[in-house]
Amino acid sequence: MFSELNRRVLITAALPYVYAPRHFGHLAGAYLPADIYARFRRLMGDDVLFVCGTDENAASVILEALRQGLTPKELCDKYYEIQKDVFEKLAISFDIYSRTSKPIHYETVREFYGNLYLKGYVYPREITQLYCPNCKKPLPDRFVRGVCPYCGAEDQYGDVCEVCGRWYEAWELVNPRCSLCGAKPVEQKTVHWFLKLSALTEDVLRYVEPKKNWRKATYNKTIDWLKKEGLKDKDITRDYDWGPPAPFPGVEGQVIYNWAENLLGYISATKDWAIEKSDPDAWKGFWLDGNTELYCFIGKDNLFFHTILFPALLIAHGGYILPENVIVNEFVTLEGRKLSTSRGWVVWLHEMLESFHPDIIRFYAARIAPEFRDSDFKWSDFMSKVNDELIGNLANFLYRTLTLTYKLFNGEVPDPGILADEDEAYLDEVDKLIVRVERSLENFRFKEGLSIILSLSALGNRLLNEREPWRGAKDEAARTLYVALQIIYKLSILLSMYLPYTAIELRRILGLSEQARWDELYAKLKPGVKIGKPRIFFERISREDIEGEEAKLKVRITES
Repeated sequence: MFSELNRRVLITAALPYVYAPRHFGHLAGAYLPADIYARFRRLMGDDVLFVCGTDENAASVILEALRQGLTPKELCDKYYEIQKDVFEKLAISFDIYSRTSKPIHYETVREFYGNLYLKGYVYPREITQLYCPNCKKPLPDRFVRGVCPYCGAEDQYGDVCEVCGRWYEAWELVNPRCSLCGAKPVEQKTVHWFLKLSALTEDVLRYVEPKKNWRKATYNKTIDWLKKEGLKDKDITRDYDWGPPAPFPGVEGQVIYNWAENLLGYISATKDWAIEKSDPDAWKGFWLDGNTELYCFIGKDNLFFHTILFPALLIAHGGYILPENVIVNEFVTLEGRKLSTSRGWVVWLHEMLESFHPDIIRFYAARIAPEFRDSDFKWSDFMSKVNDELIGNLANFLYRTLTLTYKLFNGEVPDPGILADEDEAYLDEVDKLIVRVERSLENFRFKEGLSIILSLSALGNRLLNEREPWRGAKDEAARTLYVALQIIYKLSILLSMYLPYTAIELRRILGLSEQARWDELYAKLKPGVKIGKPRIFFERISREDIEGEEAKLKVRITES
């Protein structure tokens, strides 16, 4: 049992498709919010495990491998390293970044669906399957495109509509065509295995209804699905040989459908972590202990799978904990237009990292986080927010204060003597802002949390501007810089969630250990502490820098 002060927390971020690099929208929508929350809970002293990994068994992986002339494994090996490298450079603090092509995942899927079969939740049914006479292939999921049978959106894949988010079978598409050659498919009969979701509607509804703490749009959409439509049985096997084999009697040449197995990647990633730490049973404390809190971070296109399908699977199996909260973010557009990787209308993270400091990228992603509505990435806004807020406000306060301490007090925290009432008023305001940051993070309002942190540095700048310690008497300068340094000390803790590289550098300058704790926010730097030589944290972004990035977009869109 964990006490309230020492809670066990499991955090998941949506498993990204392996076959493409990650773009800015992915970072702002799922991975950065999850990372900020993981870092926050670690600061609070909780036992946190943050898991993720590449989703490698989708039909889209097979398609992309065919396009590149690679085997699916070669494709996965290539892009796994690219994705892992980007996340590491951005300081996304996964405890494990696993892969769904690993044996531990296949073993997890086999056990899980073997259990569901024995409980009567899986059964065979004859279906009508689309088949391409030209390619001589069945056409499941991404192998077929057509018009969504629900909302009428054109050019949708054969598993889920990217416009309305509805989940359907490939043969339900209107005017379907083969994704490989464009030919019109024919229908053929075959036998697939189905998940009896219809038997789980009431169970999932009982789980979801009390979740009034979910974001309003997430809760309402999930309840609407369950109450108005209920759950329909779903085809969970496919006719190709890439992915976990279907573990049902008499099945040959079929694998488990990607969305029916990749959700189990959170469990297999936790098992992978346990194996890496030479404690193979350690995963059970996170998935099988009712005292563990599970938080899932995703984009809104994955809502159905995480608020309905994943809980349904866990309930059907039994024994597993269910998500305490599913934090669903909206989308990021680019210069007012929807992102399109196929058309080149995208900002790739690996390219951003070639030009900008990782903390600058993290800052802007948190600053425009699409928490309750879509947000828009604009290069001009990126320059403005970085130059005016990150550098002009935050970094300016840090550099001014540290430089003045070096100049006026030989790089030591000055002894303020007896603090004046106005000094105490500043410190009281700082503590109030810290309480507000904590409240924002507890409610998954990470953009708001960053705004309050920026208010702290703005408060510090106001202090310096009002007092002008470089002009006044020594004793007043001592009190002013003492208060300013207390703000910097607290920023060194708070910034570790948002700007980890900057926080580490700041704590080194202050002579502090890299590892901080939340309760240290209410302590103070002592007079006489020697600080390191200050430096400029970030370089301003020029108009030429932005014009170069805008030119890259134009080139990509032209070439596509």
